[in-house]
Amino acid sequence: MLAGGRTFVGVNVENASYPMSMCAERNAIAAAIAAEERVIDAIAVVGGSAEPAPPCGGCRQVLWEVGSQAIVVSELPEGARRRWTIQELLPDAFDRTALGER
Repeated sequence: MLAGGRTFVGVNVENASYPMSMCAERNAIAAAIAAEERVIDAIAVVGGSAEPAPPCGGCRQVLWEVGSQAIVVSELPEGARRRWTIQELLPDAFDRTALGER
């Protein structure tokens, strides 16, 4: 993940209780926030599925809140690649305005 010109890395942390697992994207975001970055510029997702996969819904929501202008790139080790904006992945996102905040 790229934030403030710096690269942050995250990994999936799996758990037998699936809701307790943490996605690599959210772990990378947490690392950036811990380093006092508050805006995500881009995130890369690397996986082993048949096609490049976008982040899950939960990660999309977190990305929206810290990187509503972010570019999301998903690539397979063999080289297949897809690219989206976070707005394309999460249209009509729930954000502060839905809570009456600015």
